[in-house]
Amino acid sequence: MGAPGGLVPAAQAPLSPVAGLFRHSRLPTQSPGTWRMALLSHPHWEAVPPLLRDLLAEIGQMPFASRFYLAGGSALALRLGHRVSVDLDFFSGVDEVDDDSRAEIVAAFKQHRAIEVLENVFGNLLIEVGDTHVGFFSYGYSLLEPPAAVLDVRLAGLLDIGLMKLDALISRGARKDFYDLYFIAQQIPLEEMLHQGPVKYPYARDYEMMALTSLTYFENADQQMAIESFPPTDWETVRDFFVVEARRLGRIWFET
Repeated sequence: MGAPGGLVPAAQAPLSPVAGLFRHSRLPTQSPGTWRMALLSHPHWEAVPPLLRDLLAEIGQMPFASRFYLAGGSALALRLGHRVSVDLDFFSGVDEVDDDSRAEIVAAFKQHRAIEVLENVFGNLLIEVGDTHVGFFSYGYSLLEPPAAVLDVRLAGLLDIGLMKLDALISRGARKDFYDLYFIAQQIPLEEMLHQGPVKYPYARDYEMMALTSLTYFENADQQMAIESFPPTDWETVRDFFVVEARRLGRIWFET
């Protein structure tokens, strides 16, 4: 999991699993209730374990749920069905996940299930429910797309998940993040994500350079276990895609 990087001021910014280089302590004024959400028409439930589906249904009825949205691998798996994902990562641009918020979330879970608190610090709450890790993180950047609704849980859109995956690549370069971004890029070109990055992360310096560099940093990913994807896609295919795209986009951004 990545820690905040050095491109933007990070005062008071809590650690986040996708924090990368773009964390900032400013929380936007946009209320999560301002989006007009549509139901996700065909969630890929086959891509998540039954416990995760049950947890989503329970979380959707908890009082704090409207302050958070689901992003990360499980949100993407529900949208695309491209791989199995077993954890839940919730983010908020309006909830700082302070002492009161973390206590509220823990108490709500304990009314339903036995849990283990793994991390409990300002901005971050990570709990374990059975074999599932459930995280709640303060993430001070607005969503660019309206979320969808799944079991009364807000689900981030593909563009926002893609930009957060770019953030994750800069921070840690995990193989699963490359796979996730590869499948997103089949629907939203990387070029569009690079254009939208400074909109989502207005305080990031040299965003395009850092993002393009991260696309070919495979040192960590090369050492990690194979990812089972749907349709089956080997690591070399994913790796080669990003090498070609980084060269192409580098010419567009820095040689013209």
